[in-house]
Amino acid sequence: MSNAPDNTNPTPSLDALAKRHDLEEELEWAKAELLLETLETRCRDALDFHEIPVWSIRDVVRHAFESGYRSGLHTGYRQGRSDACDEARGKEARTQPRNPDLVDRSTTDPTT
Repeated sequence: MSNAPDNTNPTPSLDALAKRHDLEEELEWAKAELLLETLETRCRDALDFHEIPVWSIRDVVRHAFESGYRSGLHTGYRQGRSDACDEARGKEARTQPRNPDLVDRSTTDPTT
């Protein structure tokens, strides 16, 4: 019998658990917003296909975008941790990336 750790079913990290919880909350919100009984596939057209007004779809997409944006600010992935913290405190965020290779050169004058 081996004493090696069992890596087939690792314990999820706190970050993974938090993301899973946030996703479940967002799915519940979308289900309520779209007036759906469930988001599970039930293999019957009458149960799986719904007429949904475009404004509801727009609201769900906007909500998902804003949630992701806030999450990115919270974790510091949007612009870098220090810039995200400055923006969260209400300071102006930098407009150009710190890495000069990421600057969009298509809008600059090629002669300069």
